[in-house]
Amino acid sequence: MSDNTRRDVTSEDFDDLPEVPTYTGETGSTKVPTPPQDIYQRTGKAAPTEVFPASPTPAPAPAAAPAAVPFAGEPTEYLAPGEAGPLGEEVVAEPLARRGTTDFGLLLLRVLVGGYLILDALKVFFGLGGSAGIAGLEGEFAAYPYGEALAVVVPTLELAAGVFLVLGLLAPVAALVALAVTGFLLAHVVAASPAGANPFTWDAAVWLAVFVFAASLVLQFTGPGLYGVDAGRSWARRPLASSWICAALGVAAAGVMWWFGTGINPLA
Repeated sequence: MSDNTRRDVTSEDFDDLPEVPTYTGETGSTKVPTPPQDIYQRTGKAAPTEVFPASPTPAPAPAAAPAAVPFAGEPTEYLAPGEAGPLGEEVVAEPLARRGTTDFGLLLLRVLVGGYLILDALKVFFGLGGSAGIAGLEGEFAAYPYGEALAVVVPTLELAAGVFLVLGLLAPVAALVALAVTGFLLAHVVAASPAGANPFTWDAAVWLAVFVFAASLVLQFTGPGLYGVDAGRSWARRPLASSWICAALGVAAAGVMWWFGTGINPLA
């Protein structure tokens, strides 16, 4: 036998051999061993035990939140009229406040004050009604250091404030300008009047200036009403802080015009 046919014996060489009987010592008694069923029995090791994870405890369902009940006095506009409220009461829609003829009265006041300012300005600019025009107003303000400038500024402010008041447009600002110019004219006629600051001896010209100034102040606090361009604005229905601010600014502007335009301290 050559060396090329020689090889080592492996376990595969015994696969086709019949089972080797095992003798137990008794005559005629043989026992064929039963091969192990799996790898753990063959190796003599314990099979691993499969451990299943414990099922997680389901989280408790969150309790339903109680229905929100509004406190006493809390608005319930989110409920439509006719729906039942949280306490079973029926929601009743409140009617809008009835203004009656208030808006019409405010329209008349705006037209009267604004119309007077417009006519007075046009009389100066175009010399209407026997007016001497801007030259005549310059002569009236001749005693003031800035009389020529005031003769143009005053009717210009009157015209702008009057147009905006009649239209009901930007009423707080228009009333502010009206307060400034009518306040200046009031101080002018009082200073030029022989009666001075004594209201019991004022003539009609002084009282007219007083009423125009007062009407401008009233419009600042009442608003223009609903018959105007500003009908959708909040100040057309119920002016609040803006009225106080614009009123204070208007009076202050009148004082500034008088102080710097005439050189006379209004507080002296």
